[in-house]
Amino acid sequence: MNTNKTLIDKYLRKVISSKQFSKSKISCDLLSYLVNASLEGKNPKEYTIGVELFGKKYSDTEKQDSNIRVYIHNVRKKLTEYYENEGSKDPVVFVVEKGKYKVRFDSAKDHRKPKPKPYLIPFIISLIALVAVVYLLLSDTKRTENPWKDLPVWQEFAENEKSTLLVLGDYFVFNGQIPTGENGIFRDFSINSEVDYEHLLDKNPDLVKTISKSSLTYLSKMAVFCQSEIYKVFAQTGASIDVKLSSDLQPDDLKNNNIIFIGNYKNMGLFENLVKEMTFSFGVSSASNQLIYSSDPCTEIFRPESDNTKQKDYALMIKTKEFSGNHILLFLSAMDIGNISIVNQMTNPAYLKDFQKEQLQEVESEDFKALFKVDGINKTDLSFELIKVE
Repeated sequence: MNTNKTLIDKYLRKVISSKQFSKSKISCDLLSYLVNASLEGKNPKEYTIGVELFGKKYSDTEKQDSNIRVYIHNVRKKLTEYYENEGSKDPVVFVVEKGKYKVRFDSAKDHRKPKPKPYLIPFIISLIALVAVVYLLLSDTKRTENPWKDLPVWQEFAENEKSTLLVLGDYFVFNGQIPTGENGIFRDFSINSEVDYEHLLDKNPDLVKTISKSSLTYLSKMAVFCQSEIYKVFAQTGASIDVKLSSDLQPDDLKNNNIIFIGNYKNMGLFENLVKEMTFSFGVSSASNQLIYSSDPCTEIFRPESDNTKQKDYALMIKTKEFSGNHILLFLSAMDIGNISIVNQMTNPAYLKDFQKEQLQEVESEDFKALFKVDGINKTDLSFELIKVE
């Protein structure tokens, strides 16, 4: 498209004020720098960006800067998310191609998805027909042979038009020098997202010389055990279920799916605000952080503990229904043992019947919060106790 500086300036301001960019000063500054440099006909390099934007001083042997590439990668990722959501109707599209730092200014029509080619249409029609037949067969099976349709916790997932998304909480890691002197990945318990990481760099700019964001994340063993148990339930209900990491979760996923989340109090991601808005008659706190808050300052606080021989975890299950009609089930714990234990109990029909009879009838609501105390060794629970339901 023809370069229109006024139009580009207007939509640059819109992009950097979007939810994808507004929380990251580094990404906003970098995109503004690249756009202005490109408008002036420049083709910036890593070295130039480091010196002119970040005020770095390189030695003669330093030709490249991996942190600059990480920042550029983040900008590309944020631009993709922006144009898939808030900027879907913008007339100008900012493109930073891989391996290049010069911004290309495209018109929106250049990014419209192509229409299916005629020779694909018969195949698509056949595929839709096949999916429809399979869906009808599964629906009939669910109506006649669904042993979970009357059990608490799972009944809304067993007979619901929306598909279910199982979200596994993964942990944020970054690259740097490990104690052996080699480069590797490691994690800071206070850094649990890209936002936390970029805030760390904003406060400590010198860290960009020693650490960089990793493209990897990691899951604890808890995720494998819990996923297996929940898949067994859905295999019997005939309901559909997909899996996704919490770091890959998008806001649209929360709107379009029923959600089951299994994770740590510290890696709730998009569910953190949901939990903060809830009212609790109790609190859960680690040695360094408050994990679950209560509005009552005199309320009882439960504290998970761990040493080399035993663990005491306080695991929380939350069942709620959102405004869009989708059901959300959260399993939260401070350590692996908590979630492994409550998921094991909640996928046991005998326990669920007793739980409904003895606890849920008193709550008189489809939505509830249940706190459990789990004692054990490593990932084996030796005792399981329901503390309260509300």
